[in-house]
Amino acid sequence: MTSLEAAALWVGLNALLLIFLSARVGSVRMKHKINLGDGGNDAMTKAIRTQGNYIEYAPAAIGGLVLLALLNAPVVGIHLLGGVFFFARVSHLLGLGMGVWPMGRMIGTVLTMLTLLVTGLWLIWTALV
Repeated sequence: MTSLEAAALWVGLNALLLIFLSARVGSVRMKHKINLGDGGNDAMTKAIRTQGNYIEYAPAAIGGLVLLALLNAPVVGIHLLGGVFFFARVSHLLGLGMGVWPMGRMIGTVLTMLTLLVTGLWLIWTALV
């Protein structure tokens, strides 16, 4: 597997996660008959924020993976960053979005920031060296 193929795997998995998060928003909208906004409904607010939070961070993480792959970063590095980011976002979903893992939101947030930090520093290092 090349680094670009590894990045493609994680981009694909993240695309599926986004579809799932978006479907959850639509499902909660239909269940509670909320056409626009959150309607003051806690479940709707959580679904919207879980999807929105993902959308806020995923472009930088996914873009970073693709750039690192294009710069021939090692496959194992792509898998580590991609895997940790994906685990982070699923953890966040389980914590905030679904409320089934109370620590999930915090773990997801910390691991998301960690993957962005490592990705950003790695890209800067690669550009300057």
